Amino acid sequence: MNHTLKSMLIAAAALTAVSASAQDKATLDLLVKKGVITAEERSKAIEDGAKARSSSGINKVFVKEDATKRFTIGGYFQAQYQSFNYSQSTATGVNATAPIQNGFLMRRLYLEILADVGNGISGNIVLDTSGNTTSSTTSWLDRAMVSHSSEIGTFDLGYRKVTWGYEESTTTSLFKASSGKLSTVERGITNRYWNEGENGNTNRSDGRRLGFGAHHTGLHYNSVVNPQGFEFGASVVNAAQGRVSEGTSTNDLAYYANIVWNNKISDNEAYAVGVNYGTSRYFAATATTAVANTLATIEGYNPFLMAKYFNWTFQGEYMSTKVTSSKDAVLNVDDQNHTPTGYTAMVVYKINDNWEGVARYTNLDTDMRGQKISDGERGFAAAGPSGTGLLYDKSTAIYLGVNYYFNLEALGQKVNGYNAKIQFGFERSEFKDVITQASTSTLATGAGQVSATVDVIRLQAQVAF
Repeated sequence: MNHTLKSMLIAAAALTAVSASAQDKATLDLLVKKGVITAEERSKAIEDGAKARSSSGINKVFVKEDATKRFTIGGYFQAQYQSFNYSQSTATGVNATAPIQNGFLMRRLYLEILADVGNGISGNIVLDTSGNTTSSTTSWLDRAMVSHSSEIGTFDLGYRKVTWGYEESTTTSLFKASSGKLSTVERGITNRYWNEGENGNTNRSDGRRLGFGAHHTGLHYNSVVNPQGFEFGASVVNAAQGRVSEGTSTNDLAYYANIVWNNKISDNEAYAVGVNYGTSRYFAATATTAVANTLATIEGYNPFLMAKYFNWTFQGEYMSTKVTSSKDAVLNVDDQNHTPTGYTAMVVYKINDNWEGVARYTNLDTDMRGQKISDGERGFAAAGPSGTGLLYDKSTAIYLGVNYYFNLEALGQKVNGYNAKIQFGFERSEFKDVITQASTSTLATGAGQVSATVDVIRLQAQVAF
């Protein structure tokens, strides 16, 4: 009788172990403790449960095609609060403010699907359903490409970011800079000017953001990872950002190249120095099709330096591009050449496993091309004095913030990183030298010359999986 009861208990334990829950294993442990079954019988019950779980399909993702070797689903989402406080003063001493602009938003809602079909071939799709991506004409798509990796490097054919600006792209394997790993809540003014979507008005001189970097469709290459030596890459892509922007005339391509030298001395000390290069046509979003890609060309470089020394991390970069314009008789487009320049310096200090402090300074000189406040400060759209909508030539910003990383446990191991974090940051940005909106760029005078200050508070929480 006891043997029959024992056999029934073991069989029941094996069946319940199919779910592999902690409660089922605790039941088996209790049976061992009471002397009903042995430790060997407990192990066999768990093993039988694992085999049954595998054959039943529990804990598996079934893909459509049998050739798929590995199928991975990941992503992350960010919830954010932001508050803008605006003030301005004119050259004649008139001061004004705008009502405080604040509110909540889902900053990013990313879902990533990666399919590895073997022999180094894979497909990758990343969706952002938040609608807050402005560096692409397709705001819900962040990446879509077919890749092949081998001992000579990786080729990507499709839609992804080109390498321009360390805050926007992964320029070195030692210092990765994706949206989820940013040390600041938002990217800086310089990065947004070059990489966010082009938004100028070709009927006037207000060129505004360049739409030069970030998301382009084409062929991309990256060399193999080399933490102690050179890494390099190149892209041949459509000049216009987006996945659906095809060429509208001859030679509608852009070319990018990058090289970086890495020197990883230890886990606590690493250095990288490099330069990004790019040349492209300037696609004016509001131009007619006939002249959309013939109004200007852009060519420039982006040297950068990164260093980690124990708890300190430093990142610095310089951006410069020459925008060569051509006069259009119909659209009366500004025919001046401009060379916008900017630089960014950031210091991150890791206080302990949970806390880190961040300081960043950005400086942008558009060389009379101009920018609006909303071009530099993401989300700013306050109504009020005329200064909130003017075109400014120069801007600076100082960011101070703290980040908190949660201690997690996954698969029996402690995890501490960007998978779960809260970021709080304060940024003061200043805009000066108002540009008049005429066919030839000139600075405003008298009461029309306005200086503006924007104080921004942002709080953001992130979960990555």
